[in-house]
Amino acid sequence: MFKRSLMAASIVFLIGCNSGPSQTAENTVGGPNVVSTAQTRLTNGTTSISLDWGKNAQAGQLAVADVVSYGGPKVTITAPAGWQLIREDSTPTTRQSLYWHAIQANDPSTATWTFNEPVDAQGALILLDNVAAASPADMTSGNAGNGGTLTAKSIVTTSDGDLILSFNATDFHLPGLAPQLPADTKALINQEAAPNEFWILSTYQSQNAATEDQVSTVAQLFNWTAAQVAIKKGTATP
Repeated sequence: MFKRSLMAASIVFLIGCNSGPSQTAENTVGGPNVVSTAQTRLTNGTTSISLDWGKNAQAGQLAVADVVSYGGPKVTITAPAGWQLIREDSTPTTRQSLYWHAIQANDPSTATWTFNEPVDAQGALILLDNVAAASPADMTSGNAGNGGTLTAKSIVTTSDGDLILSFNATDFHLPGLAPQLPADTKALINQEAAPNEFWILSTYQSQNAATEDQVSTVAQLFNWTAAQVAIKKGTATP
């Protein structure tokens, strides 16, 4: 349960930017909308990973990419042209790199990240609309651990109507140890039934304030990373 302003999130919103805890199934605060998601499964010993947002993307929308790599020394990642790093968190074996890109009219639908050495890698992409045109990432937090409980730490947002995204990755290599995802969130990507589990969650916040930690309550046996990212809303009318 999020303090004061953060509400239950099956893509539901608070009524009005500064309202109380009432909920509605519609986006009434004008926050960013999730248009679509895509992902690529784990590839072993690769020097690149490609993510495709599909044919229906429009100029002015925002793409957010989650590139997860595993094992060995920290390799150099080269992002596609026009992609900006949001943040990066890592353990000795698990590394999660988050990027954003404002889609242009003539952009190809596929973006490719390259590694200077072979790594095991997978990733996901979220397409959003009604996002602030400049500096769309409001605030972020990162966390990492070896065992214990996977926790995406709280952030303090600075603008009303933020979309809160939580990115989580683990190097647990046997499928089936599914974590209990935090309440009041919607799973956009939930790649749990496979080795190297990862999941991406969303919720919304009506007014600027502190979120709560997002805790996946089943302990992880191996290394993990977790991050919260707040995406600022655009100018569209709710």
